[in-house]
Amino acid sequence: MVDVERQQPPGITQRKQLLAEGLFQLIGGRIVDGVLAPGMRIRDSELAAELNVSRTPVREALQRLERIGLVIMYPSRYTEVSAITPESELVAHEFAGLQAGIIVRLSCPRLTEDELDTVSAMIAEIAGAVDEPDACSRARGAVIGYLAARTGNPLQQALVDEASLALARALRTFEITRAHRPRVITGCADLVAALRRRDADAAERACRAIYGV
Repeated sequence: MVDVERQQPPGITQRKQLLAEGLFQLIGGRIVDGVLAPGMRIRDSELAAELNVSRTPVREALQRLERIGLVIMYPSRYTEVSAITPESELVAHEFAGLQAGIIVRLSCPRLTEDELDTVSAMIAEIAGAVDEPDACSRARGAVIGYLAARTGNPLQQALVDEASLALARALRTFEITRAHRPRVITGCADLVAALRRRDADAAERACRAIYGV
């Protein structure tokens, strides 16, 4: 069997990878933002025509989106945006909290003083947005994204990157209860203090307290 991909010049392969990633982020972003709402149908031929690309990278992007639960594909028919359920919100929240704890633990000893200052200000935004579900979710995502890039672990980074769209959609309306609110605010202060002490154990505990897991 001839390996066409391997025979292609590196530049072509790289452009294809960038195109596929761009489509994944573009379509996924529309789902996260609600432009493509739950139950809406997506036809790869129509999307390919709109974006002036071939159907192959569109199908590849949709297959990736299906793997993270954002769409349901019906072969030879259409693709449908999946629904958000209370169960999927809870699963996403638990996954995000556990992964966030690992990310904090890995990044803690690697942060420079300047990076500590930056992430401390970002963590404060979580506490400041505790009464606004969408803003709080975005603030948490920003902190974890910042720290994930500083874990020194490419596998962990890849896992977070792949799941980020699904988590963003599921958690954007996740409301923090009155009972959980003090834990979030205290957890943010504890997380900053632990990171500055380079205490990875305490930082992971504080991060999980923020997520309530």
